[in-house]
Amino acid sequence: MKNAAIYSSIPDLKQLEEIIRTLYKDHKITVKPDRTYIEVIQGGLFRKKTRKGFNIMTSQTEPAQFSAMIDGMGGFFYQVPAVNKQVQQKVLLKLSTLNMVIGIETEEDISEEFYGELLHIVRLLDGLLFWGGGQLLNGQGQLLLDADGNSGVEDYMVTAHTSHLHNEFQITPTGESRKQRSNTHLEKQGIPINATLPARLGDEQAERIRTRDEVAKRAVAVCITAVKGECVGAGETVTTTRKLISRIVRQYDAEGLFTPEEKAFIDQDQPGQDDVVRFSWRYEALWVLLWALGHIDSLEEPTQICDVEKAVSILHEFDSFSAFRDRSQLRSAPEILDAADLIYRYDWACVDSRVHQRPVPGGLDAGVVHERHYALNWLTGYLGQDWDDVRTDT
Repeated sequence: MKNAAIYSSIPDLKQLEEIIRTLYKDHKITVKPDRTYIEVIQGGLFRKKTRKGFNIMTSQTEPAQFSAMIDGMGGFFYQVPAVNKQVQQKVLLKLSTLNMVIGIETEEDISEEFYGELLHIVRLLDGLLFWGGGQLLNGQGQLLLDADGNSGVEDYMVTAHTSHLHNEFQITPTGESRKQRSNTHLEKQGIPINATLPARLGDEQAERIRTRDEVAKRAVAVCITAVKGECVGAGETVTTTRKLISRIVRQYDAEGLFTPEEKAFIDQDQPGQDDVVRFSWRYEALWVLLWALGHIDSLEEPTQICDVEKAVSILHEFDSFSAFRDRSQLRSAPEILDAADLIYRYDWACVDSRVHQRPVPGGLDAGVVHERHYALNWLTGYLGQDWDDVRTDT
């Protein structure tokens, strides 16, 4: 068997390199400068040479591809007819914490010795081993779940790297109640429900919600980058776009509000088309932030794009950042948590339809859902991540 991969919530490429160097200390090891590929050559003059390759991708090195892969994997294992539903739910929860995948490359079938080495790596990374035609194993080689829904364990304890878990997955009565309200809402709309998605947004998460000042700053920065994306996409000249953006930045004293990715986009006169599209879509995230600040009355169903003109005009009413901030009032924690839980489940329905190549249900606009999910995860402090690093796990 040659088909295997290791999954881990730990995205530390340096730590993985150290593990492999220790494990194969007597062999030749080659590492790409960015640490995304490691090759181990064993053997020599009187022994056949064998090559082992570790092809690595993380949520930081290739965020879009990694997210799509994890979404697909989650959709697959959600659909299997699990014998042990509790283990299935916990496996799905574990999948939502993953940040790294290591594809195993070998010229021959994986030997018993190499299999043992792979399990050793899995244990050190607190990960999972994807084995063969659809088996997920723990670090002891026990079957957690396979494509037929079988499990070789009675229970499974979900753990994740401390920098990513943050008590995020503590299930509480208020979280369960919120989940049930969201699912009832989806059911009325005829949108598929994933009953195994965790109730991770209890009232206890209120302390993680961003402050009014943080949200106001984000709204200004997101608006400016979206405006630039729109200008470039509409074919405005470099000079016209630069003058407009510079004026807005001065008006809101926004120079220090941009994230590294936003700053790079703002500074480019001719950004790539992918970035233009990505930042133009951020109007949908802006709409959520304006709603959270009380400038939008309600978040309608995510079935169509927001009123871009209205969103921009709201900020245009104020002549400075302080005026905008002072006229903003952050919504209550229950309102924000309700919206975050609901969009989390909307996004699962969108991902599930994409994975199974079905039409998006309920007239949902998958792009709008994704951007709202992104903004609401940031608003609720999901995994404590900064804006550029926000994940929309489903």
